[in-house]
Amino acid sequence: MKNKPFVSAVVAVLIMLCSLSLHAVAEETIDVTALYKNKDIDASWSVSDTEVIDLSALSGDLLILSSKGDYVLSGSFSGQIVVEAPEEDKVRLILNGVTIASPQGPAIYEKQADKLIVTLADGTVNTLTDGPAIAEGDDTIGAALYAEDDLSINGTGTLIAHGTAKHGIQSKADLIIAGGNITVDAVSDGIRGRNSVLILDGSIAVTANGDGIVSTREDQEGKGWVVIAGGSISVTTGDGAGEVKASSKGFGGGRGGFGGWGRGWDESADDDSGVSQKAIKAAADLTILGGSFTFDCADDGLHAANVTVNGGTFFIRSGDDAMHADTQMTVNGGSIEIAQCYEGLEGMNVAVNGGDITIVASDDAVNASGGNDGSGFGGWGRDRFSENDNGGLLSITGGALFVTAGGDGLDSNGSISITGGVIGVWAATSTGEGAIDFNGTGTVNGGTLIVASTGGVMQDTAQLSGQSIMVLSASGTQNGEITLVSASGQTLAAFTPGSSYDTVIVSSDQLQSGDAFTLLCGGNQVYSGAMTDNLSSGGGNGFGGGFGGGFSGGRNRKGR
Repeated sequence: MKNKPFVSAVVAVLIMLCSLSLHAVAEETIDVTALYKNKDIDASWSVSDTEVIDLSALSGDLLILSSKGDYVLSGSFSGQIVVEAPEEDKVRLILNGVTIASPQGPAIYEKQADKLIVTLADGTVNTLTDGPAIAEGDDTIGAALYAEDDLSINGTGTLIAHGTAKHGIQSKADLIIAGGNITVDAVSDGIRGRNSVLILDGSIAVTANGDGIVSTREDQEGKGWVVIAGGSISVTTGDGAGEVKASSKGFGGGRGGFGGWGRGWDESADDDSGVSQKAIKAAADLTILGGSFTFDCADDGLHAANVTVNGGTFFIRSGDDAMHADTQMTVNGGSIEIAQCYEGLEGMNVAVNGGDITIVASDDAVNASGGNDGSGFGGWGRDRFSENDNGGLLSITGGALFVTAGGDGLDSNGSISITGGVIGVWAATSTGEGAIDFNGTGTVNGGTLIVASTGGVMQDTAQLSGQSIMVLSASGTQNGEITLVSASGQTLAAFTPGSSYDTVIVSSDQLQSGDAFTLLCGGNQVYSGAMTDNLSSGGGNGFGGGFGGGFSGGRNRKGR
């Protein structure tokens, strides 16, 4: 029997056509195909070209493979497979229905080779369980599948890895997953590569007390990155999202909802135990090109120095930030539903250039703040409470972004620039925060913006400059859709806030001052008339609830 390579035609095309910028590798565009070799993805094999080993027939509890070649393993084994070959040799293990439980250390332990390749034979189920961790020099080794060198996994079979000592699957160098149905549970990290993690395809489910998928190396340029080009990935960390870290100025009360003090002021630890419990984490760059992702994580969903999302489908429930970058957060595409989080998208700089994004956050939905949040590889670094312009930028140039926030809807410790896209924001101004908050400048020079709030308009929102912006007194209830319609009947934008509101702000590059439009709230017409570039219409709220008084009258934009 000969198995065909497992990388679907769709993913193969994606890999050939897509390229990415990896700051950790080089400041240039790199083709994903340069990150792996054919041996990493080729799952074909035939019995005549391999050495076949029935593990059930072995005596003792140790099998040592000391030379290069392809080995087909089958059967049950209460022992350990050790690969210790010359450092220039590549060794491939074809798991053809194995159950390996090690009395101590990894079930499969690659001590030395150029690379270990694990192929999961079609139609087989393979289970690896490690024993108590072992000490090798300065290392404490604990993982069901462990490699000192590069590790690649391919094939269409099933791999179940039980990491009872520490991690589930670990490479001390580069880790590539090109296929397979992989289930990992671990007392620490689920899937861990030191230099890098590259996922091309496969169905991966991780349950971990630590991080789900992580690349850890910080001390060498070009290392510590994670790239995901495809596949289906589900990650649960800790006890799941549970009670989200609460905003100190939220609404509704309770540590787990939009209110209460919670842990809002203490962000130097990942959780109460100090254990990092992120879904996917990289010491350097994290790049998502495609795939399907479901996260239920106690800590951040995505976390890295730089995060880039070019595609993929996400459903995220997070006890902390859904997507956090210490430096640059960029979303160019994808479908992202963030159902629960403390903050949604966060970075020193945040750029939304595309994608379909919905966020429900107990604090800020999108936050260009100030670097490290102290829960990753760095330390405390947020400048979140400063009123000074820190030079950061929240830039929105395209896509659809709809947010419901317990704190600020769109927040920047620097500036905010909106030049495209469709944006819907709900936030309560009575909390002392607002729908749009910035310390530098705030400009709207493109796109369509709908802001719904309670308590009027906060000062920073009032200081937006650029295209015509109109504030209306327009009450609506939770889940009552707000629809902005042009004079020709075209729907320019529709946004469903996550709570009731009494003030609506509208702006669109399709509506110049004096142009007619209609605003519907919950299907009811609340305004039909001309776009007027001022702060209230017909005696509306103006700035009434923001700072305990109003900036009634004209626009009063403040130049900063």
